[in-house]
Amino acid sequence: MSVENIVYLTDVSQITCIVQEGRGDVILEAARKLGVSLGARIYHAKGTGARELFGLWGVAVDTEKDVVSVLVSAEQRDVVFDALYLAAELDAPGKGFMYITQLEKVATYLPENFLKSSDDNNG
Repeated sequence: MSVENIVYLTDVSQITCIVQEGRGDVILEAARKLGVSLGARIYHAKGTGARELFGLWGVAVDTEKDVVSVLVSAEQRDVVFDALYLAAELDAPGKGFMYITQLEKVATYLPENFLKSSDDNNG
């Protein structure tokens, strides 16, 4: 494949949710229900939170976290963000947090039929 054949996506954002271990699957399921599948992934990480800073002798305690990231279009961003926030129950203390990162350019394989339907909708 040559550089001329690379399809670049713009107006793409990455939504990242950092939640308690075991809660990532709930967030991924909420994303799937909204039709978000591009770049949806979950991975595990260690981190500290405000509560862990007050562990035994004031030493921070490592805690396991689920980190969920999904890529969404600019049009989907706010709807998906709100739905994932509610699915993760982030309106309660100690559940985690989430944020959006605007991506400048994304490249991945896109099937020919997807490209044709996109061209038909834009032209």
